[in-house]
Amino acid sequence: MESKDSVCSESSQMRKLLILIALFGFFWIHAQDSTAKMIVVIDAGHGGNDPGNLHQTNGLMDEKDLNLAMALKLGGYIEQFLGHRVEVVYTRTEDVYVSLEDRVKKANEIKADYFISIHCNASDNKEIHGAETHIHLMESTTSSKLAHMIQDQFKNRAARVSRGVKLKNDRLYNLFVLKETKMPAVLVETGFMTNTQEEAYLNSEYGQDLLMSAVFRAFRDYVKEAHGVEMQTESQQVAVQNEPVWKIQVMASTGPVALDNPDFLSVNAPVEEIVIQNPNSAFNYKYYVGAYADKKEAKAKLKEVKEGVFKDAFLVKFE
Repeated sequence: MESKDSVCSESSQMRKLLILIALFGFFWIHAQDSTAKMIVVIDAGHGGNDPGNLHQTNGLMDEKDLNLAMALKLGGYIEQFLGHRVEVVYTRTEDVYVSLEDRVKKANEIKADYFISIHCNASDNKEIHGAETHIHLMESTTSSKLAHMIQDQFKNRAARVSRGVKLKNDRLYNLFVLKETKMPAVLVETGFMTNTQEEAYLNSEYGQDLLMSAVFRAFRDYVKEAHGVEMQTESQQVAVQNEPVWKIQVMASTGPVALDNPDFLSVNAPVEEIVIQNPNSAFNYKYYVGAYADKKEAKAKLKEVKEGVFKDAFLVKFE
């Protein structure tokens, strides 16, 4: 027969074991949650037999096509720079009709964290121009903050006229995708197709890049502040142990350059910033593309890069 002390000892050990298992489970769940991807729904307004605002100038796009082009750009930027923590879901990726109800249903069913709808504006007054961001109510604090950050980017980084953040009371009607979505939601009116100059800007690759990189920067800054999500560079994705790494230097600068500016985005690869603390150098900020163990692969990418904006790019060996 076991002694009373032996039974008590085994019981105590069992309790400790159960506590350890419970603690492990708690920390494992917490770790899983901390690395779980957020979901952002990118909504290209209109589509299919719903063209939205019609083009005003022959040869230019209707709103539905502009919205789709810009929505795909925005989603691409998020996937490229934040894809390790943010999953992008589109309400449409081609010219098809999707009802407002289905757009909202999709976002709600997947329990998206954010909803960003892309549109172009119109007015009877052909002189009106500028970008604005709509939310449902000012009490939607997350939506309001993101909307104001988007407008700040439009005004101060993209050099667009900011028409501010618009509410239900400004519009005098509800926007279904803002009212019915169960997550923070914004609707971005990128510009007025009824203004000749702004319509041309909206149809240009440059204009679309600048507008969507502004929306991306606002979203990036918001999720960094709210969730601690940092941008990811390619060198963080490629782990090479004890081997030389080849990178492509595309720029050196006396001060910091935004990693999501249109020139960097044009290389179709993440750009990494390295700060060199050298008092004898005027260019302490250097910008690189890639992290290649294979020099041939690096040279192939270098050739591609030099065909674009960065004609003077060159390889640098890191050991």
